[in-house]
Amino acid sequence: MNIRKLNRLDALVEKQRDKGALLGATMIVEHKGKRVYENTFEPDRPDSIYKIFSMTKPVTAVAAMMLYERGELDLMSKVSDYLPGYKNCKVVSAEGIKPAQNQITIRDLLNMTSGIVMSGDFGEAERLMSKIYKEARIQRESGILKSNVDICNKLSEAGVAFEPGETFRYGYSADILGGVIEVISGMKLSEFFKKEIFTPLNMEDTDFKIGEGKEFRQAVLFRRDKKGKVVRAEDDVRRRLEMENPTKDPWWERGGAGLYSTAGDYAHFAQMLLNKGSYHGKELIGRRTMEFMTSPQLTDAQLLTNDFESCIGYNYGNLFRVLTDPAKAASNGSIGEFGWDGLAGTYFFVDPNEELIFIYMQQIAEGLDFSFLRGLKQIIYGAC
Repeated sequence: MNIRKLNRLDALVEKQRDKGALLGATMIVEHKGKRVYENTFEPDRPDSIYKIFSMTKPVTAVAAMMLYERGELDLMSKVSDYLPGYKNCKVVSAEGIKPAQNQITIRDLLNMTSGIVMSGDFGEAERLMSKIYKEARIQRESGILKSNVDICNKLSEAGVAFEPGETFRYGYSADILGGVIEVISGMKLSEFFKKEIFTPLNMEDTDFKIGEGKEFRQAVLFRRDKKGKVVRAEDDVRRRLEMENPTKDPWWERGGAGLYSTAGDYAHFAQMLLNKGSYHGKELIGRRTMEFMTSPQLTDAQLLTNDFESCIGYNYGNLFRVLTDPAKAASNGSIGEFGWDGLAGTYFFVDPNEELIFIYMQQIAEGLDFSFLRGLKQIIYGAC
């Protein structure tokens, strides 16, 4: 790669910092197994620990595919085979509540076509999920719900927003998949992740909490004020994002949003993905499984409801976005580039064609400025 061109990354970041739109950040670029760029911008440090939110999902996808490859998880099987709460699922809408005609499958969880929504105020399903989610947290903290699996079964009371398999809707699907992984493996999700993924990949700082003695390394959480400038986030923002007690065990080990990690740790994970499932001689999943996991899965009809800015020109499947139309994405990247991002602005991609990975970490409550993110990617590909 052209290292001189990669230095333009610094200039673009400094422009953001000069106008107050960004403070701390860490970036890593690796090409053909070599680290060709790495930089950290204050107040962050090279070993800062970030909450990566939805960048947890690809880790959960790998965990599920490990069980799939062992013959222990059938993607066409019903979620209710593992979590009985979903056996008699209901469709919740403005027209009322009615029994679902289709059973939710594991494949639906991986492709976000389950109909399971997040808490919110957009429609009856989200409002009901908000109610059940609050109840689940209270019951878990009071000891009524004993485990992550109990929480997943409890959330089934919120029903789904549409017939499973009908369309795409971002929600708690990956979190529910975490419960399935626990049932099959007989291990807590954190234990499975550590044994099967984090230890083999030397991801020593990645977990559902920040380890004892590492508290000082937690990246500062910011928010944007009314003028778009970043300022330190207040305690109420931390509570809203469930970051108020990062050194304590979370009430729910969420397979969709719960992990803390560093740029360096996540680069190990991305390198394994680039290496078709292997890292330093350790194979987590096989080549064919890896190819399936990072292939487009949504139909044209399902894609119509995937309106994320980060997914313009991309298909989706197995908890990854996959680039299918560079022209639509206005991207100089390669068809087949895949990855995901997180609520507070973490982002990564893997490009098998260019043997390229990119890791970006920040902590801003409102997330990424995608125009800025596209600029970073344009610079990286321009240096190839």
